[in-house]
Amino acid sequence: MEHISTIARILGSFFYYPLTHETNRQVCQMIADSEDQEDSPFAELLKAVEADGADDLAMDFQQLFEGCEVMPAPPWGSVYLDKEQVIFGETTVAYRRFLADKEMSLDTGMREPEDQFGLMLMAMSKLAEAEDNEAIKALLSVHLLPWAPRYLELMQKNANTQSYQLLGAMAAQWLAFIGEELAVTAVEKKVYF
Repeated sequence: MEHISTIARILGSFFYYPLTHETNRQVCQMIADSEDQEDSPFAELLKAVEADGADDLAMDFQQLFEGCEVMPAPPWGSVYLDKEQVIFGETTVAYRRFLADKEMSLDTGMREPEDQFGLMLMAMSKLAEAEDNEAIKALLSVHLLPWAPRYLELMQKNANTQSYQLLGAMAAQWLAFIGEELAVTAVEKKVYF
């Protein structure tokens, strides 16, 4: 479970904060300083982050995660799973109930939907720390996997930097691996976006 917790925490941070954010810079530095950095699944991403540069990464984060007028790859589950394609939709409420049942709450200091992709990975990390395998399976099968492949496909297609393209691909591969490792199948839900 430790590997699930660690990877989910790192990916969650990379999907929630800009890659240029201090938290992520520290994570990248820790990975770069590790003895087996070249064998790390993040080695290629670290090279891309350096090559892309802070300005391009900031612009890409803004268009992918914050949006201007139109977001090409919204990072919230309810946009994909609710017919109205809105944030704070019915699926957000269902996920909020799931978190409450697990005695988890989200307090980022902002009013934002809990079903943001990065935040969901951070919740998975906490569940892995608690060794709650069944809760991880429920989070994946009911709340994340029904929409994540579409989101990650759109993210990779619309990212302007190699870093965010790689990040989307890495997350898709890792979720497929974890789903297989834990024998999790996504609940069939209609994806509207």
